[in-house]
Amino acid sequence: PCSQGSYDISAGTLKAKVDFLADDQLRLRAAPDGVLTDPAGSTIIRRQPELRRDTSTFDAGAYYGIRSGALVLRVYKHPLRFGLYRADDRTALWQENAPLRWSTSGLRQSLERGADEQFFGGGEQNGAFSHRDQTIHVANSTNWNEGGYNNSQPFYVSSAGYGVFRNTFAPGIYDFGSPVRTGQQERRLDAYYFTGDVKSVIGKYTALVGKPFMPPVYGLEPGDSDCYLHNANRGERHTTDAVKTADGYVQNQMPLGWMLVNDGYGCGYEDLAKTGDGLRKDHAQLGLWTQNGLPNQAEEVKAGVRVRKLDVAWVGNGYDFALNACDQAKAGIEDNSDSRGFVWLPVSWAGAQRCGVLWSGDQSLSWDYIRWQIPTYAGATMSGIAYNTGDVGSIFRRDPKMYTRDLQWKAFLPAIMTMDGWAKDLTGKEQRDQQPWLD
Repeated sequence: PCSQGSYDISAGTLKAKVDFLADDQLRLRAAPDGVLTDPAGSTIIRRQPELRRDTSTFDAGAYYGIRSGALVLRVYKHPLRFGLYRADDRTALWQENAPLRWSTSGLRQSLERGADEQFFGGGEQNGAFSHRDQTIHVANSTNWNEGGYNNSQPFYVSSAGYGVFRNTFAPGIYDFGSPVRTGQQERRLDAYYFTGDVKSVIGKYTALVGKPFMPPVYGLEPGDSDCYLHNANRGERHTTDAVKTADGYVQNQMPLGWMLVNDGYGCGYEDLAKTGDGLRKDHAQLGLWTQNGLPNQAEEVKAGVRVRKLDVAWVGNGYDFALNACDQAKAGIEDNSDSRGFVWLPVSWAGAQRCGVLWSGDQSLSWDYIRWQIPTYAGATMSGIAYNTGDVGSIFRRDPKMYTRDLQWKAFLPAIMTMDGWAKDLTGKEQRDQQPWLD
């Protein structure tokens, strides 16, 4: 049966629903027990597309066809399978090669793979750009090195002319072999399919989960981060000492847009308003890290805080927790000041591009570190992540030549920061500061 662009389908106990949406999109839901649910609710999706009314059906014998604008969805009868085709009903965008399969803990879709079909996306996949013949994890890890996936997203785009977003907070595994097998750790399917070229597919996806945020101007300048109070690595220092570091950028004629002046892991802060006044004289904005929440956000923003970095101890295993944290931190700046929110976070999920810079975590410097970071950020853009970066020179090791090369290429990223206070030289013996003018 059909109700104005929405179709109900059943096969035994399995129930499915297809919603034809504006701009040649569709939503396919299925549940083996016949109960369609939406655990994510409105947390990820910002604007639900309108239903298309101009749809029609036909019976082609082996399958029912549902036509909508430039698309035909095939619903095969025995066994139940789906395929999405162009208006000619001959050119496949995607075609299931087997029925949906499920177990007690998950459900998987299996698609035929084109001879030259390429796959991109999955959010931030450390070290990866193109995924053909690869298997990616769509989940949250705190492996900051190559192979990690702490800012992954349940979305991919194909060169065949479509992309798909799984509307879920459940982890998944996407195998881009032949056939292509994608599944989440839940006994349901809730997938939005977008059609068009890669650019338009990414645009439709971000229209659904949130367009990339617009940072303030200082957010496009380099940042400097350190713990200035109770830092066992650095001896006696105070929060106001951050101003001396900012003075160094001015004296060396190097750009500085903002500074994170504390670390939530025991560092804390003091003299916040005084520190902010000193930084603004050097044309830099005040920022704070947070370990486990924002209980004093209104007061801190009113004292001058304009940048917020979230940390793994707060966002936990990511998913909805991380997404809510990002939205909350951005809104806290905007609700208590006249500034745009500027947030960084190391663990996230689909939609985080609407509220923050995604950052690939704590790494140790090497030439190989520089190599794998380049495809990481290029690949992240294929999920609509406009601001994705890592620490210049890493956090844990310092070498002048490697730092210089890392700074050279990261200068072309939209957002960068240097992480000070933890690095030692390559021998591991001597503590080394990380400002760019230092040897």
